[in-house]
Amino acid sequence: MNHTAAPAKKDRLEPAKADSRFALIATKVAGAVAVLALTLSLSACGGKEVSFSSGGMQETQKSGKDSIPGDLKSMTYPGATASGSQSSKSEDKEVTDESQYLQLTSSDAIEKVAGWYEQNLKNAGWNIEKKETMGNMVTISGTMKDSEVSVTISDDGSGSTSILITKSTSVGAGAVPDEGDNENFKPNKDVPPTD
Repeated sequence: MNHTAAPAKKDRLEPAKADSRFALIATKVAGAVAVLALTLSLSACGGKEVSFSSGGMQETQKSGKDSIPGDLKSMTYPGATASGSQSSKSEDKEVTDESQYLQLTSSDAIEKVAGWYEQNLKNAGWNIEKKETMGNMVTISGTMKDSEVSVTISDDGSGSTSILITKSTSVGAGAVPDEGDNENFKPNKDVPPTD
């Protein structure tokens, strides 16, 4: 009997080209997970506020039900309980970079919470760019002017729904331009021309 091996099948997948905005939001969500860990640490300390400077950013972390930043009050799901937040603001006078993260918990179903966020964000003028459902998790991402928002809603494993809101704004000379601005882009000292 002659046994010859079948030719190896090439099952290579081409690397996906990630949408830069989605990649930025995904990075911020990863940062928000770190914030959640810090928030849990803070809550163990009795719900205190901690502020510090790091890497040119002023950071403020809060825990407990009074931790909702003013900018995110309109994005707080009705009846949800806040467990913690983090706000970061650039200390650079030429660039305004701000990020805010808020962790909430609700007893409502994921689908109900996701529906409320999608409608609430649209009503507030946000352009919903993505809504993804992966198992027991829904992520809604949107933009408005110089700001981006991402809301991740998931089952926390204990019968409650976890809500993570991430909002960021970037304005100024070193800010990342919107994709639509690329058409009218003019090189400057911060972003020189390329060939």
